[in-house]
Amino acid sequence: MGFLLTVAAFAFLFGIFRKQKQDFRDHSNDNVIVSPVNGRVYKIYKNVDHDFFGKDMTCVLIQVPFWKEFGLFFPAKAEIHEVQSSRKDCLDHLVKFRLSSGIDIGLAVGQNILRLAPQIVVLPGDRGKQKVNFGFLPMGGEVKVYIPSVLEVLINEKDEVVAGEGILAGIPTDVEEKII
Repeated sequence: MGFLLTVAAFAFLFGIFRKQKQDFRDHSNDNVIVSPVNGRVYKIYKNVDHDFFGKDMTCVLIQVPFWKEFGLFFPAKAEIHEVQSSRKDCLDHLVKFRLSSGIDIGLAVGQNILRLAPQIVVLPGDRGKQKVNFGFLPMGGEVKVYIPSVLEVLINEKDEVVAGEGILAGIPTDVEEKII
């Protein structure tokens, strides 16, 4: 009898205090760019020119601590345009996403302090919805998100971001007119 009361009490407490995990992939918004990782925005650089991603970009540097979840997620509904692994002159793994409006968003995924390389499992032509997992960043590291300067950055330095939920930038409805 005591065993059944213990199980019932445990089930009651578990039902009350359990952590509800919501699947964030169910809800997406095509008018925003979300964080591809869990971490903290360390620095935001404006008017950055990058050989791979292009000119006049805004770079959002996100540091991912080793105790956070290590997944890499699509920042927006997009198609993979180009992928480049690390080289001697650039140690970052580079991924370029092309939105349906023709805008390119870039991700530079660096090695962590233990020099463990990220695992990226996409190829050019792959498509994904916002918040879909496409890689793994073992033991944390840093991720640079390159956003065209025509888009408004909606995050500040030192803000905590959650993968798939933290909004980095907004995509206006008249973005095609701003590009041309």
